[in-house]
Amino acid sequence: MISVIIPAFRAEATLKRAVLSLVGQTLSDWQAVIVSDDGVEYRGLLASQGLSDPRLTFTSTGGTGTGCHNARNFGLPLAIGDYVTQLDADDQFATSRFADLLPLAEQYGAAADNLLMIHEETELPIGTTIGKMSKVLHLTLAYFMKLNAPLVPLIRKDHVLPRVIGVEFSEDVIANIQLIDRIGTVAVTNTSSYIYRIRQGSVANSEGSNYKFERGYTDYITRLEIGDGFGLSSDNRLIARDGLIAKRELNRAYIDEVKTNLGLSFFEFSQNWKL
Repeated sequence: MISVIIPAFRAEATLKRAVLSLVGQTLSDWQAVIVSDDGVEYRGLLASQGLSDPRLTFTSTGGTGTGCHNARNFGLPLAIGDYVTQLDADDQFATSRFADLLPLAEQYGAAADNLLMIHEETELPIGTTIGKMSKVLHLTLAYFMKLNAPLVPLIRKDHVLPRVIGVEFSEDVIANIQLIDRIGTVAVTNTSSYIYRIRQGSVANSEGSNYKFERGYTDYITRLEIGDGFGLSSDNRLIARDGLIAKRELNRAYIDEVKTNLGLSFFEFSQNWKL
């Protein structure tokens, strides 16, 4: 029923935890496509850690550090489920995630949760993508562009597109912009079933990453203004452009803040920032 694509880059210490969160799902009809992007043979690694499961599929990009967008694209042709989602190798799912999201994804074409961010080292919560929720929300593109934290939807397979070549930083943002452009809104539950771990050294939390986000935002804004616009409708091109301009301003403010406030994570900083 559900295929989960997991890019794996230097994931020896965390992949088992991610996969165990799939094994523990209350809805057991799933497939995981684990894509090695560092030359590690993860089937053997997991087996040596006592974890073998016929629902696990393994492949490789054939390279090292080619990017999670590229790894997701390598995994997509192997996804046999009616619905597709993603899981980073250092994150995990709550056990009810599939059961929570599948009914909404069946009804609306895609559904996401109010993702929970926590510190990897302390296990302390940082916050959720949307904040307090009492009911299902249907996010328009304008609403989505105001979010400063990830949204990880479960998507009906006919709505899934490959990740855009060359878009690595904020590649999930671009993918979700394209998704909302296709289906109108994304349903978001008030549950927090994706556990997003803030870990120093990850792609989004490493030295110099914010300068790479700066270049990425500038490239994407230009592409929306005078390029192919990622295939968006004219109205949504404008909404996406304005939203990315605001995100670039937030990123610039964060770059300035961490010069004197070392150790402050982007997501902690963004909790008090209003676009």
